[in-house]
Amino acid sequence: MSHRADTDKRWLRPALLSAVVVSSMALTPSPSAVAKFGSYEPCIASNGLTLEVVYRVPGSIITPACNHVRAGERWSPSVPWIMNTGFEHVPSGFATNWATPLDDFRGKLIAVGYVIDSGSPHPFSQWFPSDALWVGELPEAAGLPAANTVSIGMLNPLPTGQHVVDVYWELAAQHCDGFGTNPAADCLPAGKTLARRIPFDVVAPAAVT
Repeated sequence: MSHRADTDKRWLRPALLSAVVVSSMALTPSPSAVAKFGSYEPCIASNGLTLEVVYRVPGSIITPACNHVRAGERWSPSVPWIMNTGFEHVPSGFATNWATPLDDFRGKLIAVGYVIDSGSPHPFSQWFPSDALWVGELPEAAGLPAANTVSIGMLNPLPTGQHVVDVYWELAAQHCDGFGTNPAADCLPAGKTLARRIPFDVVAPAAVT
């Protein structure tokens, strides 16, 4: 997995994610999610473009580093997923009907869910089908296919103040990225996985430049 690690260690570093309760069922993040979803993602990509331009999203994008949204703006959390170009290395027993990890991910991703303000007196959630998945190459990982669920659905404006969003990916079957043979490190399980938790602030427009 050294190829992946060398692409950009800054935003692919491990992030510790917490379990939350959705519809009275506790969902714990898989080891692969903890290992691969970065804790850092720059507001400006290495090619000088904003994330909104890179992902072609008509609204604010939030990441662990870009964690302010103007009041009144629609928004979406960024969760990038980088894969190998082929299934060079997969765990024993992994099964797929697709030729590449990217096709496998697209074929198995069912829906993306957002739980907003989990643990607060008024949490709420929203789920979107995976129809509008962004795919391409990221400037920080040129030559490798990537996907991001940031484009799947925009969320409505929130009141000013502190908020948190938990992003869940629901997969029909196990997905593996083609980089290694350890299911815990190189695959996502079937079912719902907590992909990323992002605390963020909604602020008055004048507070964000």
